[in-house]
Amino acid sequence: MSKKIALLYGGYSREREISIKSGKAVEGSLQRLGYDYQVFDPIEKDKFIEKIIDYKPDLAFIALHGKGGEDGTIQSLLEFLDIPYTGSDSKTSMVCMDKVLTKMYLEKFGINTPKWNFFLKIEDALSFKPDFPAVVKAPNEGSSIGVYIVNNQDEYKKAIEEAFKLDEKVLVEQFIRGRELTVGILDDEVFDIVEVVVEEGFYDYQNKYITGKTKYICPAELPSQIYKTVQNIGYQTYKTLNCKGQARVDIILDYSLTPYVLEVNTIPGMTEFSLLPKAAAVKGISFDQLVERIIKSGLKK
Repeated sequence: MSKKIALLYGGYSREREISIKSGKAVEGSLQRLGYDYQVFDPIEKDKFIEKIIDYKPDLAFIALHGKGGEDGTIQSLLEFLDIPYTGSDSKTSMVCMDKVLTKMYLEKFGINTPKWNFFLKIEDALSFKPDFPAVVKAPNEGSSIGVYIVNNQDEYKKAIEEAFKLDEKVLVEQFIRGRELTVGILDDEVFDIVEVVVEEGFYDYQNKYITGKTKYICPAELPSQIYKTVQNIGYQTYKTLNCKGQARVDIILDYSLTPYVLEVNTIPGMTEFSLLPKAAAVKGISFDQLVERIIKSGLKK
């Protein structure tokens, strides 16, 4: 008998639009695979809980991005309702969504990451003098929302003020010049590395979803030993943070070929622009096969 899948997308984060794109792509796949499924949007709050309890799914497929979806909130609710779901558990989701907590874990376990400071008060952040260029981040946002590369004190001040509008704390990070790489992982299978090449600026929201000018090279053209090192660091990060199912580790490789882990995405995008499906395709795994494997991984938990 076909498993009943509750497909969760939409939500109330600033990434709602991207979540809907991911969700609709997964929905098309569930139709082709012949699953009995129903769509649920957490933005409906109480109605959402009533509907999902009534549906009695065998599994919730989470295609939510950002706050409420990737930060352990929905995972905690599903755990309370005793509904199995795809991806990492609530604790890992919370840590990985918060770039400050992620950094703390990375440093604790000796995984290389750019130097950083974080601030809870705007006056403390404004009195800090970073080395330029620097990166200012709202640490609980995704899709590069609230990320600013700054080159002087004026830009830094403006970025700090904007980041504090998005979050209650702000991360200030060393800027590493180099190649933007990402390692997709599904359970214990490490996919080929994707290199992201941006024509202008950096891999921000515009270049991810709007301009259409960003190039993706997979497998990334790297010396074989460096390639293995980057994949190993991606997998080590995944295991250290206790990730489950699908995840993506973003890494910058500086020009001396030293890799630095930037962040971990526990619910990687599933849109036509998304990096995990691109990496899976290089391994001969179609989009539908990827969705099927994510479902099987969730049911195994």
